[in-house]
Amino acid sequence: MSSDLVTFEQILPLLGVRVFAYDWLRRTFLTEPTKDLLQTMSQEGFVEGFPFVDDSELIHEGVGKVSKYLKEKDILSEEVYNQLHWDYTRMFIGPYELSAPPWESAYLNKERLLFQEETLNVRRAYLKYLFLPKDYGHEADDHLGLELDFMYQLCELAISKVNKQDKAGLKEVLVDQKSFLEEHLLMLVPDFSKNMAKNAQTQFYEGMAMVLAGFIELDLKALEELLDILG
Repeated sequence: MSSDLVTFEQILPLLGVRVFAYDWLRRTFLTEPTKDLLQTMSQEGFVEGFPFVDDSELIHEGVGKVSKYLKEKDILSEEVYNQLHWDYTRMFIGPYELSAPPWESAYLNKERLLFQEETLNVRRAYLKYLFLPKDYGHEADDHLGLELDFMYQLCELAISKVNKQDKAGLKEVLVDQKSFLEEHLLMLVPDFSKNMAKNAQTQFYEGMAMVLAGFIELDLKALEELLDILG
Protein backbone atom coordinates (compact mmCIF):
# COMPACT_ATOMS: atom_id res chain seq x y z
CA MET A 1 0.00 0.00 0.00
CA SER A 2 1.41 3.40 -0.99
CA SER A 3 2.17 6.05 1.60
CA ASP A 4 -0.45 8.34 0.05
CA LEU A 5 -3.16 5.70 0.51
CA VAL A 6 -2.15 5.27 4.14
CA THR A 7 -2.32 9.04 4.58
CA PHE A 8 -5.78 9.25 3.02
CA GLU A 9 -7.10 6.44 5.23
CA GLN A 10 -5.57 8.15 8.26
CA ILE A 11 -7.24 11.53 7.70
CA LEU A 12 -10.62 10.46 6.26
CA PRO A 13 -12.32 9.96 9.68
CA LEU A 14 -11.40 13.48 10.81
CA LEU A 15 -12.65 14.92 7.52
CA GLY A 16 -15.95 13.11 8.06
CA VAL A 17 -16.27 14.48 11.58
CA ARG A 18 -15.77 18.02 10.26
CA VAL A 19 -18.49 17.55 7.62
CA PHE A 20 -20.91 16.46 10.35
CA ALA A 21 -20.06 19.40 12.63
CA TYR A 22 -20.27 22.11 9.97
CA ASP A 23 -23.52 20.68 8.60
CA TRP A 24 -25.09 20.90 12.06
CA LEU A 25 -23.75 24.40 12.69
CA ARG A 26 -24.77 25.84 9.32
CA ARG A 27 -28.29 24.49 9.72
CA THR A 28 -28.49 26.03 13.19
CA PHE A 29 -27.28 29.52 12.31
CA LEU A 30 -28.32 30.12 8.70
CA THR A 31 -32.09 30.06 9.21
CA GLU A 32 -34.75 29.75 11.88
CA PRO A 33 -34.99 26.21 13.32
CA THR A 34 -36.92 23.69 11.28
CA LYS A 35 -38.91 20.80 12.71
CA ASP A 36 -36.69 18.39 10.76
CA LEU A 37 -33.57 19.78 12.44
CA LEU A 38 -35.14 19.66 15.90
CA GLN A 39 -36.34 16.08 15.38
CA THR A 40 -32.87 15.03 14.25
CA MET A 41 -31.20 16.71 17.21
CA SER A 42 -33.67 15.05 19.60
CA GLN A 43 -32.58 11.56 18.61
CA GLU A 44 -30.94 9.66 21.45
CA GLY A 45 -27.24 10.47 21.67
CA PHE A 46 -27.19 12.85 18.70
CA VAL A 47 -26.34 16.06 20.55
CA GLU A 48 -24.04 14.26 22.97
CA GLY A 49 -22.07 12.94 19.98
CA PHE A 50 -21.00 16.37 18.75
CA PRO A 51 -17.31 16.29 17.69
CA PHE A 52 -14.63 17.14 20.27
CA VAL A 53 -17.20 17.21 23.11
CA ASP A 54 -14.62 15.66 25.46
CA ASP A 55 -11.83 18.01 24.33
CA SER A 56 -13.49 21.36 25.03
CA GLU A 57 -15.17 22.66 28.18
CA LEU A 58 -17.18 25.07 26.03
CA ILE A 59 -18.51 22.33 23.75
CA HIS A 60 -19.20 20.06 26.73
CA GLU A 61 -21.17 22.72 28.60
CA GLY A 62 -22.99 23.83 25.46
CA VAL A 63 -23.98 20.28 24.55
CA GLY A 64 -25.31 19.83 28.08
CA LYS A 65 -27.56 22.89 27.78
CA VAL A 66 -28.87 21.92 24.33
CA SER A 67 -29.49 18.33 25.40
CA LYS A 68 -31.31 19.42 28.57
CA TYR A 69 -33.54 21.79 26.62
CA LEU A 70 -34.47 19.19 24.01
CA LYS A 71 -35.23 16.56 26.66
CA GLU A 72 -37.33 18.82 28.87
CA LYS A 73 -39.37 20.53 26.15
CA ASP A 74 -41.96 19.26 23.72
CA ILE A 75 -40.01 20.74 20.84
CA LEU A 76 -42.68 20.04 18.22
CA SER A 77 -45.37 21.86 20.17
CA GLU A 78 -46.35 25.23 18.71
CA GLU A 79 -45.45 27.01 21.95
CA VAL A 80 -41.87 25.75 22.08
CA TYR A 81 -41.42 25.98 18.31
CA ASN A 82 -42.53 29.62 18.35
CA GLN A 83 -40.30 30.32 21.35
CA LEU A 84 -37.25 29.09 19.43
CA HIS A 85 -38.23 31.02 16.32
CA TRP A 86 -38.63 34.23 18.31
CA ASP A 87 -35.28 33.71 20.05
CA TYR A 88 -33.57 33.34 16.65
CA THR A 89 -35.47 36.25 15.08
CA ARG A 90 -34.90 38.84 17.79
CA MET A 91 -31.16 38.07 18.04
CA PHE A 92 -30.33 37.76 14.33
CA ILE A 93 -33.07 39.32 12.19
CA GLY A 94 -35.03 42.03 14.02
CA PRO A 95 -37.19 44.13 13.94
CA TYR A 96 -35.55 45.59 17.04
CA GLU A 97 -31.85 46.30 17.64
CA LEU A 98 -30.00 43.02 17.25
CA SER A 99 -28.36 41.67 20.39
CA ALA A 100 -26.11 39.31 18.40
CA PRO A 101 -25.74 40.53 14.80
CA PRO A 102 -24.56 37.56 12.70
CA TRP A 103 -22.40 39.47 10.19
CA GLU A 104 -18.63 39.69 10.32
CA SER A 105 -18.70 43.37 9.33
CA ALA A 106 -20.79 44.18 12.41
CA TYR A 107 -17.72 43.32 14.51
CA LEU A 108 -14.86 44.44 12.27
CA ASN A 109 -16.26 47.55 10.57
CA LYS A 110 -16.13 50.68 12.77
CA GLU A 111 -19.50 51.91 11.46
CA ARG A 112 -20.94 48.35 11.69
CA LEU A 113 -22.20 48.71 8.10
CA LEU A 114 -22.96 45.75 5.85
CA PHE A 115 -21.71 45.13 2.29
CA GLN A 116 -18.40 46.85 3.07
CA GLU A 117 -14.78 45.70 2.55
CA GLU A 118 -15.24 42.85 5.05
CA THR A 119 -18.11 41.49 2.98
CA LEU A 120 -16.11 41.76 -0.26
CA ASN A 121 -13.17 39.89 1.27
CA VAL A 122 -15.49 37.02 2.13
CA ARG A 123 -16.98 37.11 -1.35
CA ARG A 124 -13.52 36.77 -2.92
CA ALA A 125 -12.94 33.59 -0.91
CA TYR A 126 -16.30 32.23 -2.11
CA LEU A 127 -15.61 33.06 -5.75
CA LYS A 128 -12.47 30.90 -5.90
CA TYR A 129 -14.73 27.89 -5.37
CA LEU A 130 -17.70 29.30 -7.33
CA PHE A 131 -19.71 29.31 -4.11
CA LEU A 132 -22.84 31.40 -4.64
CA PRO A 133 -24.58 32.09 -1.31
CA LYS A 134 -28.31 31.70 -0.92
CA ASP A 135 -30.05 35.07 -1.44
CA TYR A 136 -26.93 36.44 -3.16
CA GLY A 137 -27.10 40.22 -3.32
CA HIS A 138 -29.80 40.41 -0.66
CA GLU A 139 -28.02 38.81 2.29
CA ALA A 140 -24.48 40.01 3.02
CA ASP A 141 -21.90 37.35 2.18
CA ASP A 142 -20.29 37.63 5.62
CA HIS A 143 -23.36 36.26 7.45
CA LEU A 144 -22.19 33.62 9.92
CA GLY A 145 -24.51 30.98 8.51
CA LEU A 146 -23.14 31.48 5.00
CA GLU A 147 -19.55 31.31 6.23
CA LEU A 148 -20.34 28.04 8.02
CA ASP A 149 -22.06 26.74 4.87
CA PHE A 150 -18.95 27.61 2.85
CA MET A 151 -16.76 25.65 5.28
CA TYR A 152 -19.19 22.73 5.01
CA GLN A 153 -18.95 22.79 1.20
CA LEU A 154 -15.15 22.80 1.39
CA CYS A 155 -15.25 19.88 3.84
CA GLU A 156 -17.29 17.93 1.28
CA LEU A 157 -14.83 18.96 -1.44
CA ALA A 158 -11.92 17.75 0.69
CA ILE A 159 -13.49 14.29 0.93
CA SER A 160 -13.99 14.23 -2.83
CA LYS A 161 -10.26 15.00 -3.23
CA VAL A 162 -9.46 12.01 -1.02
CA ASN A 163 -11.72 9.78 -3.09
CA LYS A 164 -9.84 10.92 -6.21
CA GLN A 165 -6.50 10.49 -4.39
CA ASP A 166 -5.70 14.10 -5.24
CA LYS A 167 -3.22 14.97 -2.51
CA ALA A 168 -2.25 18.37 -3.94
CA GLY A 169 -5.90 19.36 -4.40
CA LEU A 170 -6.74 18.20 -0.88
CA LYS A 171 -3.91 20.21 0.61
CA GLU A 172 -5.02 23.34 -1.27
CA VAL A 173 -8.57 23.03 0.05
CA LEU A 174 -7.37 22.55 3.63
CA VAL A 175 -4.96 25.50 3.38
CA ASP A 176 -7.83 27.68 2.12
CA GLN A 177 -10.08 26.48 4.95
CA LYS A 178 -7.40 27.33 7.50
CA SER A 179 -6.99 30.81 6.00
CA PHE A 180 -10.76 31.38 5.97
CA LEU A 181 -11.01 30.24 9.57
CA GLU A 182 -8.22 32.54 10.72
CA GLU A 183 -9.21 35.57 8.63
CA HIS A 184 -12.98 35.39 9.03
CA LEU A 185 -14.69 32.95 11.41
CA LEU A 186 -12.17 33.40 14.22
CA MET A 187 -12.55 37.16 13.84
CA LEU A 188 -16.33 36.91 14.17
CA VAL A 189 -17.26 33.96 16.36
CA PRO A 190 -15.69 34.82 19.75
CA ASP A 191 -17.57 38.13 20.20
CA PHE A 192 -20.68 36.88 18.42
CA SER A 193 -20.96 33.78 20.59
CA LYS A 194 -20.51 35.80 23.79
CA ASN A 195 -23.30 38.16 22.73
CA MET A 196 -25.50 35.24 21.79
CA ALA A 197 -24.93 33.27 25.00
CA LYS A 198 -25.59 36.41 27.05
CA ASN A 199 -28.80 37.39 25.25
CA ALA A 200 -30.39 34.05 24.33
CA GLN A 201 -33.72 33.40 26.03
CA THR A 202 -33.56 29.63 25.50
CA GLN A 203 -30.99 27.10 26.67
CA PHE A 204 -30.97 25.78 23.12
CA TYR A 205 -29.36 28.89 21.66
CA GLU A 206 -27.30 29.63 24.75
CA GLY A 207 -25.81 26.17 24.40
CA MET A 208 -25.31 26.38 20.64
CA ALA A 209 -23.34 29.60 21.12
CA MET A 210 -20.92 27.68 23.33
CA VAL A 211 -20.75 24.72 20.95
CA LEU A 212 -19.94 27.06 18.04
CA ALA A 213 -17.20 28.92 19.91
CA GLY A 214 -15.59 25.73 21.17
CA PHE A 215 -15.68 23.97 17.81
CA ILE A 216 -14.26 26.85 15.76
CA GLU A 217 -11.34 27.07 18.16
CA LEU A 218 -10.59 23.34 17.96
CA ASP A 219 -11.15 23.12 14.21
CA LEU A 220 -8.08 25.29 13.66
CA LYS A 221 -6.05 22.67 15.53
CA ALA A 222 -7.71 19.92 13.49
CA LEU A 223 -6.70 21.64 10.24
CA GLU A 224 -3.15 22.09 11.47
CA GLU A 225 -3.04 18.37 12.30
CA LEU A 226 -4.40 17.40 8.87
CA LEU A 227 -1.87 19.60 7.06
CA ASP A 228 0.93 18.22 9.20
CA ILE A 229 -0.04 14.67 8.22
CA LEU A 230 -0.10 15.64 4.54
CA GLY A 231 3.35 17.17 4.89
